Amino acid sequence: MGEGGAITITPMEEIRSGVFPVRAIKPTGAGDSFLGGLVAALAAGFSLRDAVLRGSACAAIVVSRVGCAPAMPTTAELEQFLATHPSLSEA
Repeated sequence: MGEGGAITITPMEEIRSGVFPVRAIKPTGAGDSFLGGLVAALAAGFSLRDAVLRGSACAAIVVSRVGCAPAMPTTAELEQFLATHPSLSEA
């Protein structure tokens, strides 16, 4: 949902999340990086709620960088971003 955050729906719950405030320079790659971060986090054993948070962080990083594939964060970059951006804006 772009600047509107995300709604994640499962048979058990609905998770509404905002976005990390960043200076976005382009929207390209936001959805791909969100999904990549979400799936990678789930594969690593994170809860769905934490996986959504990590996906949102990946999207925020990508939209604030030039390019698409080269803008995708490494795990270390994601961890650093999360350490310095502790919360999402309200959805």
